[in-house]
Amino acid sequence: MGIVHIPRTFAAIAKGYWKRRTSPLSDHEKSLIGLGFQQPPYVYTSRAGLFDVDLMFHMNNASYLTHAELARWEWSSFGGILDANLRSRSYFIVTASMIRFRREIPPLRRFDIETRIGGIDERNLWVYQTFHNFSDGASENNASSERGKILAQVFTQAVITKKGKVINPRGWIEEHFPATKESLDALSVSAGDAASLFDEKAARFKHLEEALRRSASLYDEESVK
Repeated sequence: MGIVHIPRTFAAIAKGYWKRRTSPLSDHEKSLIGLGFQQPPYVYTSRAGLFDVDLMFHMNNASYLTHAELARWEWSSFGGILDANLRSRSYFIVTASMIRFRREIPPLRRFDIETRIGGIDERNLWVYQTFHNFSDGASENNASSERGKILAQVFTQAVITKKGKVINPRGWIEEHFPATKESLDALSVSAGDAASLFDEKAARFKHLEEALRRSASLYDEESVK
């Protein structure tokens, strides 16, 4: 699996850097795309290849998560997140992921993935990704409504670590990106007060993740007795 996945990862990173270099947007605008501070979000384009298709002749479930990860690599190199990680010797670590399938992707079909940071709290950040049918007019300036209906949704929880410790994502973003206080406040998620649809998703996701974490801890405790 690594023989296929590692080259695809490096290719996604290289494509993100290439798009960053050739984009007419300013460095300031590039750094805000995908972070959720500016619309439209970052767009990754790919195709359901032979390694992605299962016996049902559509893209298999695992490949959605693979392409979502490749999209995050490309997005991170385009927007400067990867550079910020390298400069600060910090790491972007995925701790949980959830996916909802809505429509199948047939073999060789091209598709887009929109990626953005949708919310943060004092420990976690959440990346929201949506799969869409490929649009011939797709560019960094296309809105979601021009890309057609959503094919799948991926909701990823992550933390940023430095020297083995989880750090506050808000402070990290403030240090490395030109984000305003208002922008960061808009991304702040409160589990107790779901003020928006995304906040509601994040709050439910946090409760589910905590429940799974507790059940795993209990299982581990029982297994060592």
